[in-house]
Amino acid sequence: MSETPTYFIDFEASGIAPDSYPIEVAVVYPGGEYQTLIQSARYWDHWSYDAQDMHQITREQLIAEGTPALEVATAMNRLFDGKILCSDNPADCYWLDVLYEAAGIEATFEVKPIEALVGREAASEI
Repeated sequence: MSETPTYFIDFEASGIAPDSYPIEVAVVYPGGEYQTLIQSARYWDHWSYDAQDMHQITREQLIAEGTPALEVATAMNRLFDGKILCSDNPADCYWLDVLYEAAGIEATFEVKPIEALVGREAASEI
């Protein structure tokens, strides 16, 4: 491993089904954090009440407080351009793809599982 990860990303999602979508993203990094609820795209309609019970975010909150996908993706590109963001959940790479597909733009940074950055043994200790 060449570099210790310093940017960490986590998504919450509407469920775990293939048609689920990201509803919240948070990134912590040296000197700051970025966190926002993500407003549902028009075609995002899957909702799991089991997932809602876990993350405590309602559809109504997303409508009232969520930020549109394009706005989230643009802000993340500006903040994290050229960086590698570390995730403890391989599904986060999928949620990122779903977010950017809805936004209609490409991410200018990468998300990698922690295992890819520090190795499997160190990742399990973390």
